[in-house]
Amino acid sequence: MDEKTINILESGRAKFAYECAEKGVKLKEYKSYVKKLPMLIKTNGLASALCFYFANSSTAGKVKIDKAYGLVYRHIEEWLSKDNKQLVTFEQDKLAKNLLELDSYSYRAVTVEVLAFLTWLRRFADGLASDSDKD
Repeated sequence: MDEKTINILESGRAKFAYECAEKGVKLKEYKSYVKKLPMLIKTNGLASALCFYFANSSTAGKVKIDKAYGLVYRHIEEWLSKDNKQLVTFEQDKLAKNLLELDSYSYRAVTVEVLAFLTWLRRFADGLASDSDKD
């Protein structure tokens, strides 16, 4: 990738993360769950970490975005399904299934992308949280 493409991707990632954080900080646990997820991914792997968030947010296989786990999961899913990254094609509402079908190279690339997205999301969630939610 050339430098211009990287800058476009990074600014798009930051813009989308800001929009997500604005929605997310309305839920009490959102900031905490966003902050914990990168270490969970590094420790257990992307699929395992996201399956944990999926399990804690879904009923009958449908993610509930009124729960913080579900909203974080949905934000990652939306980011990966956007078409400007040229990683892999993700079907909306099938993130967990899609992750399990990736080859190891694609899986690592998606993991790096999710961690980069979470870096921005964590910064914005921290900055947008109300004073009572700040650490």
